[in-house]
Amino acid sequence: MTWWLVAFVREGSAAYLSHLDTTRALQRIFARAGIELARSQGMRPKACISLPLPLPVGASGCDELAVVEVVDASIAPATAVAKLDAVAPPGIVPVGVTVVGERHPRPRAKRAEYTCHVRGDATALGSAVARFAHEPQVIRERVSPKGRRSLDLKEYVADTRVGPTADGVTLDFAIRHRATGAARPQEYIDLIAEWAEVEPVMHHLRRTRITWENLPPATTVGAEGVGVCDADEESVDR
Repeated sequence: MTWWLVAFVREGSAAYLSHLDTTRALQRIFARAGIELARSQGMRPKACISLPLPLPVGASGCDELAVVEVVDASIAPATAVAKLDAVAPPGIVPVGVTVVGERHPRPRAKRAEYTCHVRGDATALGSAVARFAHEPQVIRERVSPKGRRSLDLKEYVADTRVGPTADGVTLDFAIRHRATGAARPQEYIDLIAEWAEVEPVMHHLRRTRITWENLPPATTVGAEGVGVCDADEESVDR
């Protein structure tokens, strides 16, 4: 048995899959490709597959990563990519396999980059983004079944760029992931929309790149797949 890092793209109608549905879709792709996944021990064994940074529902991703354990360690990465791609449904595109050996890899996201379109007055939206850049702190409250939590968006949101469009703006921004967690893209958009007095709706949200830490050294690297959304970027950033 051996562990793989599988780079893939999620786009089109597949963007509306939940985290669990995306995981199930990947399991089915492996089953159709004839590549057996290892299973956990215990009363209810499960396929050894995980997504270390789930995408929001409705978002596409150009640089996604799955961690899987496969039974047959002899499969060449390039062969695996070809088999997976041949049976993948529309919207999920396997683009690369990295073999990392017998030790379970546990990658952690350090930074994720996003782009989206926000409709409304471009001048007001641009002013809201500029205000965010100059504020020393921007405290927001997050309410969940576990209770209330305050977080400073300035600790997590970085490198925002804004470009006017015919009916609003394109926003590019990065979310830093820390030991304390991370902000959600919607939390940042809610703030900018509130300040600009527009609807807090992200259109065409896309995660373009993820920077990882704690990736083990690869023993074999498959075909260098790149995301369809961003062909100039590498699949996995070490």
